[in-house]
Amino acid sequence: MAYHLKPPQNVFILPTPCDQHNPLFDTVQSTENFVLQRTKASKSQFLNSFLGTIQNVFDTKQAPFRILFRRQVNAQALMIAGAETQKSIDHAWSWVQENFVDKLQALDDAQEKEEWVLTKIRSLVTRADKGTDDITSDEKVRSASRAFRQTFNVLPSERLVSYYSCSYHGKMMNQGWMYISENYLCFYSFMLGMETKIFLELKDIGDLQKEKSKRGVFADAIRVVMKDGQEYFFSNLFHRDETYDMLVQLTTLTMERLLRNTALEHAPGMSNGDDADSVKDVFSVDVDSLDGSDSSFSPAPTTRPLRLGLEEQKRDSQFQQQFNLPASEHLMEESSATMVQGDKTDMYHGRLYMSESFLCFVCTDVNPSVLALPLYTIRRVERMNSRSAMYALNILTWHQMRIVFRLNGPRTQCEKFCSTLKTNLKLQVRAMRSLKPFLATCFSEALLADRADVADKDSGLGWIFEFPGDPKKLKNKSKTKLWLQYFKDNGRNLTMTKVATFPKLIRVGLPNKLRGEIWEACCGSLYLRSMNPGEYTKLLKDNEGKMSLSLEEIEKDLNRSLPEYEAYQANQGINRLRNVLSAYAWKNPDLGYCQAMNIVTSAILIFQSEEQAFWTLNVLCDRLLPGYYSTSMYGASLDQTILEQLLEETMPILHKHLKKVDVELSVACLPWFLSLFINSMPLIYAFRVLDCFFFEGPKVLFQVSLAILKVNGDELLASRDDGAFMDVLKKYFGTLDQSAFPKSTNPKVRALTKFNELMLVAYKEFESVTPERVAELRRKNQLKVVHHIGSFTKRSQLRNINPGKFSKDEMGVMYDRFYSALFYGRTQTHKQGEARALDATTFVSFLGSIAHWAQVEDDQGDDDVMATGGPPKHRRRGSNSTTSTTRERRRIVGRHFISRLFERFDQNGTGLLSLQQVTTGLDDIINGDLMTRMELFFDMHDLDKNGTLSRDEILGMSESLLFIYRFDDGDSYLGSISNFIRNAFEFAEKVDKTPKEAESKEPDADEDAAAKKEGASEGDEKETTDGEEKAEESSTKRKSTSENEEPEIQMSLPSFRMVVLADETLEKFFDSGFANSFKLLEPIDRQRGLFAREVFDSLLSEGRRLAGSIAGGIQGRGRTKPSTPATPSSATLPGGASSSSLTEKTSADGDSKIKSGETANSSDDGEKSAGRGEDEDEEDEDEDEDEEGEEDDLLDEVDKFLSEFDLESGGKKDLGLTSATGSTESSSP
Repeated sequence: MAYHLKPPQNVFILPTPCDQHNPLFDTVQSTENFVLQRTKASKSQFLNSFLGTIQNVFDTKQAPFRILFRRQVNAQALMIAGAETQKSIDHAWSWVQENFVDKLQALDDAQEKEEWVLTKIRSLVTRADKGTDDITSDEKVRSASRAFRQTFNVLPSERLVSYYSCSYHGKMMNQGWMYISENYLCFYSFMLGMETKIFLELKDIGDLQKEKSKRGVFADAIRVVMKDGQEYFFSNLFHRDETYDMLVQLTTLTMERLLRNTALEHAPGMSNGDDADSVKDVFSVDVDSLDGSDSSFSPAPTTRPLRLGLEEQKRDSQFQQQFNLPASEHLMEESSATMVQGDKTDMYHGRLYMSESFLCFVCTDVNPSVLALPLYTIRRVERMNSRSAMYALNILTWHQMRIVFRLNGPRTQCEKFCSTLKTNLKLQVRAMRSLKPFLATCFSEALLADRADVADKDSGLGWIFEFPGDPKKLKNKSKTKLWLQYFKDNGRNLTMTKVATFPKLIRVGLPNKLRGEIWEACCGSLYLRSMNPGEYTKLLKDNEGKMSLSLEEIEKDLNRSLPEYEAYQANQGINRLRNVLSAYAWKNPDLGYCQAMNIVTSAILIFQSEEQAFWTLNVLCDRLLPGYYSTSMYGASLDQTILEQLLEETMPILHKHLKKVDVELSVACLPWFLSLFINSMPLIYAFRVLDCFFFEGPKVLFQVSLAILKVNGDELLASRDDGAFMDVLKKYFGTLDQSAFPKSTNPKVRALTKFNELMLVAYKEFESVTPERVAELRRKNQLKVVHHIGSFTKRSQLRNINPGKFSKDEMGVMYDRFYSALFYGRTQTHKQGEARALDATTFVSFLGSIAHWAQVEDDQGDDDVMATGGPPKHRRRGSNSTTSTTRERRRIVGRHFISRLFERFDQNGTGLLSLQQVTTGLDDIINGDLMTRMELFFDMHDLDKNGTLSRDEILGMSESLLFIYRFDDGDSYLGSISNFIRNAFEFAEKVDKTPKEAESKEPDADEDAAAKKEGASEGDEKETTDGEEKAEESSTKRKSTSENEEPEIQMSLPSFRMVVLADETLEKFFDSGFANSFKLLEPIDRQRGLFAREVFDSLLSEGRRLAGSIAGGIQGRGRTKPSTPATPSSATLPGGASSSSLTEKTSADGDSKIKSGETANSSDDGEKSAGRGEDEDEEDEDEDEDEEGEEDDLLDEVDKFLSEFDLESGGKKDLGLTSATGSTESSSP
């Protein structure tokens, strides 16, 4: 059985139990198994207010129309569909009746009926609503998501993260619900008829603050500050901390997208020879359709709520940062446990975690201990009998160290932990095979094997060119002995446990030969290197000979990298530095290379091999210092903001002085952070800072910076400008090796250098600067910094744009809309050419944001928008064929018009539009003159580019005009477009066709019809029977009328101008109307996300109902009396036809011709429609006709205009949407 109707999208839902005898719903239609209901609130304003208040309090807002399934008349019902409009629910009801009723009659058992229907509905929903909340496994989330989308009219693809009951403090306190989605923060309240809606974009949030209620009693409030300074205060949040953390996480993700979207450069590490990805045409839609075969449905699995995914993401991120693990690791199991190492009696109580490749333990008691043990370093795991614990695991590592974990938890939890561990160990066989070659590159192995003087060929440059500093003064031998003992007691490299003595050994300074490996072990790059053997070499080999912007910059900076170190005066050191920086640029093309990376990398290469330095640089840029070396230097700017706040908290006098003398703190401190003090301090002391940095993280940079300012506080207070400020600090760095207390009589005190004093002050005076404190300050300030960078980028780009005649404010609005379309339209990563350019999809969104008529709905379920760009077929009103609905056909008209505008702007033919191209194109339209705009419309519709408009191209232009005019009040434009068609046909030049051309046209037309039929069936699994019959009927009509066809016509540009200027309405449209339709200084709400129009409609609901009632009566009389003589105000048309015929809604099949006698058929259809309406409630009829008025078929209006020419000439005009390739009746295969 073939389906004659396509199921409507965003109407069907996963079956949900409900009460079919709900007193708040009326039954409109019912069958044995299905019930169509409508809420009573749609009839009573009082009931609507009362019900809305109840729904607001309990967050139970439901759609006003719904369809229920019941296996028996009195059985429990299941809600299978819900809609906001009568039209949508009627479509769903018709589809259910056509596709389910006959099947259910063949089943006798009620249980079988229910299972069959539920399977079909679940399959329909999970396949059609993939990626939406409608298929989430949480029923509460599904319900809340539907209420969210109904209230704020957002796209179905917008996933709801969470929702909370709260109060909004505006002019008065409003109790309602806060909805948090991927891109929006919304609030809705409806209390006794008072409705409050707040719709905020996460990308526009400037600050989030935890607050107390206005009376300062309860800590249950959040203040949201937008980037424009507007504030929103929400209280009565019983889960305030959870809400705040969720918003912080989402805004952080949003800021990352925003930074990529507003980058000053794009993918500098990408090869210069790479081509941009092919651009997907928005006018081509590939939809998996549902057929009517009897094959079993395979419902797609339901998805988990997005909130759970974000919670897991947050938990995994914290887990990875705690143990410095790769981003590929995810927390799988955890349990309370006790750890015992070897034969020691010390017991560490803490928590044991497990990921795909690691077993991690942390103890935060008096004796801290941290262990991240790769599973591929485990030789054997045994289960022990323990009196103190039910489960005890005896683990033997690769280095023959025995570790015992006693699991303290419920039996089921312990069994699950052991089972997961067993499974993960089996997956580590391949990694175990590469372990031995990897350990050969670790100096700790040679040290314990008493081969400490044997240097590996791939060791750091210091092994060849010697390490900086005097080994005796640095006490390398004594430090090496201490580490040797530590390795024996606590393991080494991959199996090392960090106990209480570990940070002490770090702070006194690392021995030169062990420094590189300890850095790896501290920051986690050791794990990356061991899990990705050979990747560094492969990167260099695969990209050998290629060039990029980053490589060009790298070559410029190679000779400026630590020139004082001997290795970088030789080719060996330069080549190593070039290889590491190039490999990272190829691995991370979005970041590529930034100045100061060469300084840090050159320092690392002194102690590490190329491969070691490569993975250390990865950790440094991606996790330790995110955003430091990007084109916007977002991370460095953020940390400078944090440093200034910490200075104000800890040294307010110095901070006030710097503000008074107008000294920028970042002038001195930014180079410290970018180069990690390597360019500021002597190398031996900078390496000491790096020792602490790799172990303790970025907080060390803040502590050392504050200590430098603290130690030199008196001299800095005497400085009056930037020069004096810098001079004080430069002199201090030159004296770090001098005694801090030269006059002391105690030799040990006198031996303390100023660097020792500096580190002592850093750890003692500023111990309050913890990793948690730094992370909190980063979250607090990141929004402000990102918006500041965005403003700077905006100013920079606008300076390089030729604005034409646009003002500064107009260019600012255009910039914001341009990048907003990119922000919401680009969900995947793009290559460098696409980073800051609109493709066909995002251009539709951008144009809709500045022009009301361009707001085309982004419905991916269009049946008639095929890859060929062919026109849709026509249908009669009330038809149940597979042809497009009115709204779909109107949308296709608009998209074809916008596609031609896109091609007009895209002068280079790249399929992408830059901001400059968009500015130039809009400048021609908005600031051009009358003749320029008429020429633009002419060229856009001259599809064959022959300098004239054919009959079909003239009709295509009339369709475009109707599309643009569709939101205008009144119908005066209908007569103008009618006159345009009549005059265009009259004044166009007629071109006679030879008999051969007339004969050759028929087979071409048949081929076109076949091509259209084939194109229309590409998106469907089976072609419907109705479509075949209509194609045959259309072909028959075309053949029967071929002899009476009129000569072709051609209208030149001068004739087109004459026709337009002859009509006052069209002249006004081209002179100012079309240009004024673009609003660059007033926000234009889009149907997808904004609700201003909805609020306005609600205020005028009563007036619209009255107007709809009057219009319905007039239209009803017009349908029953099609032969009524024309009124004096009517325009007399050729052949005795009056303008009253323009109000008749006639339409035909896509390839059929319009006959003069079809007006009577249209009247008959109108009478049938009126007859059906008598069985419905009068108010419903008014509402339906009002909605029908808003959804007038543009192509039917063209049909009305063409009917007058049929009466005049007796001929038949073909009507169809003009395809993007220039053919009206055909489309390219």
